[in-house]
Amino acid sequence: MTGGQVLAALVALVVVWERRCHRSGQLEHLISRVVDRLRARHRVIRWFVNYVVVATALHLLRWVPARFDVYQAMRWTRR
Repeated sequence: MTGGQVLAALVALVVVWERRCHRSGQLEHLISRVVDRLRARHRVIRWFVNYVVVATALHLLRWVPARFDVYQAMRWTRR
């Protein structure tokens, strides 16, 4: 699988899930509401969730230099 295929699958999964939640009336299962509930549990969890969301967005948009990119720093793509 290529990176493009994985990204397309991820986006498709989110769209299908959100649509399913709306159609079934189970709005409490929307991803954004699940994130809201996680953030409301404890301030450390809120900080961690916020950090992961922002770090992921910065990484995907390539708005941060590689030396500050948390995903690059973890070297998940290298051995």
